[in-house]
Amino acid sequence: MTTSRSVFFYIAAFLSLVTVGSAHGQDPIKLAVGAFAAPGTPWDTDWQTFRENLDRKVPGEPDFEVKLLIRGEAGGEPVTMTNIRRNRLQFGGFSIGGASAVIPELSVLLSPYVFDSVEELDFVMDNFMLDIFQPMFAAKGLVLIRWVEIGWLHMYGRKPLITPKDARGYRLRSQASEASQAVMASLKGDMLQMPFHDLIPALQTGLVEGGETNIVLYSVTGISHEAPHLVLTRHAYDTGMIVASKKWYDGLSPKSQQRVYDAFPSSDGARAGVRKMASALLGMLKAKPEVTVHDLSPEQLLLWKEALQDNHREIIRKIGGRAGEIYQAMMAARKIYRDGKAQHE
Repeated sequence: MTTSRSVFFYIAAFLSLVTVGSAHGQDPIKLAVGAFAAPGTPWDTDWQTFRENLDRKVPGEPDFEVKLLIRGEAGGEPVTMTNIRRNRLQFGGFSIGGASAVIPELSVLLSPYVFDSVEELDFVMDNFMLDIFQPMFAAKGLVLIRWVEIGWLHMYGRKPLITPKDARGYRLRSQASEASQAVMASLKGDMLQMPFHDLIPALQTGLVEGGETNIVLYSVTGISHEAPHLVLTRHAYDTGMIVASKKWYDGLSPKSQQRVYDAFPSSDGARAGVRKMASALLGMLKAKPEVTVHDLSPEQLLLWKEALQDNHREIIRKIGGRAGEIYQAMMAARKIYRDGKAQHE
């Protein structure tokens, strides 16, 4: 009887080892990320957190092998997005301007002077726009994981662009989105569309003289050295997004899908980091003698709103598709927020 029990014990132990070995003996799941995140920015920190979370061993689950190409090594945003759709890359982070090359209706979200506050924006994006856009991404072979953060867009230039008239005939860099092009056209500037990684050389040579961007990128990428005038127009809010290859994501087990989904910081966490850094950088910019930050008076701000007030119509006209429907949904969601806020107050 003792011998039988010993044999049983060894067989059980052997089977246990085989089971554990088969779980951890699987080839790791390869995951290549394409994005642009300057060192030291919250986006860089978030991607490092993403990799650290997936590097952790989970009993019974396959390991992940994460490769971060987050310094623009994968190319501009349209190229990176194409590579994710084809599963050459599996994950990526994008601005609305970059992702609109695949989902043009995203440009509607950049319609000027729609949102009065980040609280209003967050409410509309999280409670309404995510549900609208996730099926649209899926139809393009992509999984929209979550919204993240880029920030308010402002005008910058080698000279101060205090009013819309100051931009007439000025060589302005445009993003790929219809919204960015509509802004530059409304300002009657000499518009030149180019990817972000070409911007600094273009400013240095005078090929372009100004454009629009957020405070973090203006501060940390060298734009402030070449175009030392930042005008706080706050004309649109660029919301970033995290996406995955649908083909790759659908091939994961439900548990692995959840691990990937949860690995990147939450929308609230990602937003908080960028907004905190943007506020600190703005204070630093205002203290720099070589940079001039222009706050607009109510009268000057009204001129910008008047100049860009019809941009949403041009954006909708050029995009077609579901652009008009999405704009109306955005306005309805904004009204819900404002009505609720008024009732609370």
